[in-house]
Formats: sequence, structure tokens, C-alpha cells
Amino acid sequence: MLRWYLASLVFLLVVSPAIGFGVYHYVMTHPAEPGTLAGRVYEKTVKAKLSRLCMKNMRPFVKADDTEEQLEASCRCFADDMFEKFRHVPPGDLDAMAEQKETQQSAQAIFTKCANQSGVSE
Repeated sequence: MLRWYLASLVFLLVVSPAIGFGVYHYVMTHPAEPGTLAGRVYEKTVKAKLSRLCMKNMRPFVKADDTEEQLEASCRCFADDMFEKFRHVPPGDLDAMAEQKETQQSAQAIFTKCANQSGVSE
């Protein structure tokens, strides 16, 4: 019986953290690979972040005749288009790339294009 307790303790203290570290390392080194679990998580996370950023920045421009659906469509378009620019950027470099003047100009152009496509007044 003591052997099972020791084996369980070894598993909990050694094997479980090793498995956790291995999964973490794999996810962090393969975030932009399409078709992988890490790639899907990365895409979902970045698109959600971009969508929140869009909603926050677009609210001041929304007129009374604009609908919530138009706003959501515009932000979905923005998140999809901007994600294509960030697809192969490692997670640690996202913020640095977002601060670049070229990226900000591109984001503004995409923002305007998506607002026009969805019919949101600007």
C-alpha cells in the first residue's frame, strides 16, 4: 500500500509538472502553425483581442442610425484582416509589431475599409 502512495506522490510531483511544461513549451513554440491546437488557440485569442480593440475604438464614431450588427460585422472584418497580418508573428512580438508606424497605418486603412463595408458611419 505504501508503494502506491509513493508512486502517486512521484507522479504528482514529477511527472505531472513535466507533462504540463511539455504542453506549455509546445504551445509557445508552435503558436502560428495553422491546423494545430496551438494555432487555433492563438488565432482565437488574437482575434478576440483585435475585436475588443476595434469595439473600443469604433464606439465614438457610431451614429444613432448604426446598428449593433453593423458594428459587430465591422469589427469581425477588422479582426480577420488584421489577424492575417499577425498570423506568423510570435506571441512575444505582437505588441512590438502593433506599435510600428506601418502596422498602425495598415490598421487604420483596414478599419476604414471594414467600417465602409458594414455601413457604419464614420
